[in-house]
Amino acid sequence: MIISEEQVRRAVEYLQTAESDTPSGVSRPGETVETELLAKVRDVLSLTPDLRVDRIEHAKALLAGSGPSGAEVADKIIGREISDSLR
Repeated sequence: MIISEEQVRRAVEYLQTAESDTPSGVSRPGETVETELLAKVRDVLSLTPDLRVDRIEHAKALLAGSGPSGAEVADKIIGREISDSLR
């Protein structure tokens, strides 16, 4: 899964915040998530297609062209590492 800039920003915010402060929408490890919320998320995900044609077409266009820049690749790698550090 590709991490968005917003998700990276929130992960950085989470990592920099004191234990008593929780950024909105982010749960701390060990906190429970409501069963209703989990059910809603599962329902929405079940409606999501396995293949996103728009992403496939975008990837094909990138492969036909010059591809992403080194800076774009580096941003995604760093963002993924920051986000994964929350697990």
